[in-house]
Parts: sequence; structure tokens; C-alpha cells
Amino acid sequence: MPMRGELPTITTRIHTRASQFKTVWSRLAAVLFDPELQTVVAFSMIGLLVMLNVILRFPDFGQTFTEFAFP
Repeated sequence: MPMRGELPTITTRIHTRASQFKTVWSRLAAVLFDPELQTVVAFSMIGLLVMLNVILRFPDFGQTFTEFAFP
């Protein structure tokens, strides 16, 4: 079988490792931009804000609860 065209030239490859900073940054970005993590964080923040709102709105709720629950 005859050759059609020239043989490809072989060049030496220079394998550079990714820097440790780039590796850590890409892993951190992958974790932070994960939609499931963002959903969990959003629900947690909503719960925290509701809890703080209830605490500030009813400051003696704990005392009232103990009076009714444990006579």
C-alpha cells in the first residue's frame, strides 16, 4: 500500500503540572458552584433568618413556654 502524504513529525511534549493554587482553586470553585450545596445553604439561611426574627419578636417566649409546659 503506497504512502499518501508525509509522516507526522514527532515533537517532544512538555508536560507542565498545574500549580497547586490552580488545583485548589478549581476544586473550591467546583464545590461552591454546586447547585445542591447552594440549595442547602439557601434553606439554612432562611431558617436562620426566621429563627432570629422569632427571637427578636418574642423575647420572653422561652419563659412563657416553660410556665405552660412545666407547671
